[in-house]
Amino acid sequence: MMKRLPNIVVGLILWLILGLVLPALGAEDATPAAPSIAPGQAAANKPAPMTDIHDIRPPVAVGFDAPWLIPALMALAGVVLLAALWWWWRDHRKKRTIETIVPELPPEMTAMQALDGINDVRGLDGKTFYFRLSAILRQYVFSRFAVGAPEMTTEEFLPCIDRLSVDRNLARQLKQLCRAMDPVKFGGATTVEKQMEADLFFARAFVRKTTPTTVAEQLQGDVNTAPKALPAGAE
Repeated sequence: MMKRLPNIVVGLILWLILGLVLPALGAEDATPAAPSIAPGQAAANKPAPMTDIHDIRPPVAVGFDAPWLIPALMALAGVVLLAALWWWWRDHRKKRTIETIVPELPPEMTAMQALDGINDVRGLDGKTFYFRLSAILRQYVFSRFAVGAPEMTTEEFLPCIDRLSVDRNLARQLKQLCRAMDPVKFGGATTVEKQMEADLFFARAFVRKTTPTTVAEQLQGDVNTAPKALPAGAE
């Protein structure tokens, strides 16, 4: 027994050295060597820690990766927006500086100009002629007497004519014309050029007779100096 004691002491010393040195070596080496186990001490020796196992690395992004692209696009959009605003401001300012105030024509002049546009009754069919004539007269009544004639039906408009500050005979003729136009406008009734010319003549007379005196005299002078229209059928 005494002879074996030095061997036991040496074994313990080696075991202690291995227990202290091997863990340090395992931390530096990814694949540590298995420690030497003294005979009879295998059960008491603890395994070296497993230092070669690591967490799975996160996925690596592939493809086009440009972190500067979004800020660059935002900056470009800002530049485009500022350029558009500047262009709009310059154009709007230019239009305001060159804008001139055009005085609104009085109702009688507007109506007479519109009636001149349908003066050539031979170039218009009856339906188109009476649609335009009715619109001109209703717009004139609206502008002159503040009656909402353009938005009214004929049945709604007729009672309003009786309340206009015009000659009773003139109002009666306007009502007759309104009733006569509807069959041509909506019913497909036919008409003749002579009747269209007579109705156009009445429309001009209605505008002149309901215009203030000074303006009416000027309009009458324009009519007298205007060239006479050719009779229907004349070349």
